[in-house]
Amino acid sequence: MELMPFLADAVGGEDLLVRGVALAAGLYLFWVMTRAVVWGMLVPRPKHQSIVRWISRAVHVLFRGMAHRARNYAQLDQCLAAQGPASALVYLAITFLIFVGVFGLLEYGLTGCAPMEALYRAGSSLTTIGVVNASGFLALTVMFVAAFTGSTIIALFIGFLLTFYSAYTARESYMTKISLLVGEPGWGAEMVARLHRLQTVWSDGEVSRCVDWVCTMRMNQYIFPLLNHFRSPVRDRHWTVTLLAIMDGVALQATVIEGKLSTSAARLLAQGAQTFRSLRAIEMSRIVSTESENSIVGWLFEEQMMGAQPGGAVPDSGIQRADWDQAMDFLAAQGVPLLPDRESSWRAFSRIRSYYFEPAYFLAKHLSAVNAPWSGQRHPAFEFPRAWPELARRFFT
Repeated sequence: MELMPFLADAVGGEDLLVRGVALAAGLYLFWVMTRAVVWGMLVPRPKHQSIVRWISRAVHVLFRGMAHRARNYAQLDQCLAAQGPASALVYLAITFLIFVGVFGLLEYGLTGCAPMEALYRAGSSLTTIGVVNASGFLALTVMFVAAFTGSTIIALFIGFLLTFYSAYTARESYMTKISLLVGEPGWGAEMVARLHRLQTVWSDGEVSRCVDWVCTMRMNQYIFPLLNHFRSPVRDRHWTVTLLAIMDGVALQATVIEGKLSTSAARLLAQGAQTFRSLRAIEMSRIVSTESENSIVGWLFEEQMMGAQPGGAVPDSGIQRADWDQAMDFLAAQGVPLLPDRESSWRAFSRIRSYYFEPAYFLAKHLSAVNAPWSGQRHPAFEFPRAWPELARRFFT
């Protein structure tokens, strides 16, 4: 039995160097792709998901080019709704095709078959179809390893998709529930007005459940960054806008009605701020290849928000004072009992919002979220008219 047939064939004129290079390239790519699959699906780490970043950039550019033809937000949302699923499917397809190429190189380097025949054998083995017969120790070894790798990859694909869509469903399920309070699209002032009209308060238990949702969403979308681009099935609902509305609602409740920030509210705001900053870092790493890890600690935000002293210059909150005054007029018209000192309320609200509005605005713009109140500007090509939730729409339009 000839264990190295390419050496024997080399005497007959076969190029030993080409075979050796193909074999070395195949082994190297097999190691690289195995690590990529492990870090991308088994033990997800964003900084090791270079293939995902490249694919995401390419698909993002493609869909943005297609979206420029949108005449309104409904057409834009319909176009971009396919970007997330397309990125996931392209990632799975390219991963599988690369493995076909890897085993094609191994087949060619070890067995001496023609390049197209090597690819044909690799595809047959990886898909476990087995339409190609092979003979010889090395050929059979490569085919068995390829068959095992192919079945393993398919199993990982299935598990990946199940985990992926489970995370998506969990995110959207809570947003469907909370939309009764924040509106669609979400707005913090709408949330305060609806809580008053429903004659209810957000209990510590509800705040804790919201914190759990925020933390779960941050974890899922940090390890699976493609989830950031999965849009809600409802046109006027987007996770960035909904989270921002919840945080603004909690900040308004604390500053214009109660006059103080409770521990549970501070915890929710701190976790929300960390979520926005972490996910902005992820998206920035997919744009400019920067380090996605960060050292943000949620309790530092909570400590700063709880311990900051009033006075001094009003920090930038991302909204104009005139827009905030209009929101206060809206709340007063809904019968919400506001504190009499608007200046102090404005300062306190601006101080709290300054901790989280910048990353929230970045994500809303980058992901082309619905143009809700207090959610920043959009790309000039996608700057469609502002959408108001129900109570605000009756007041402002």
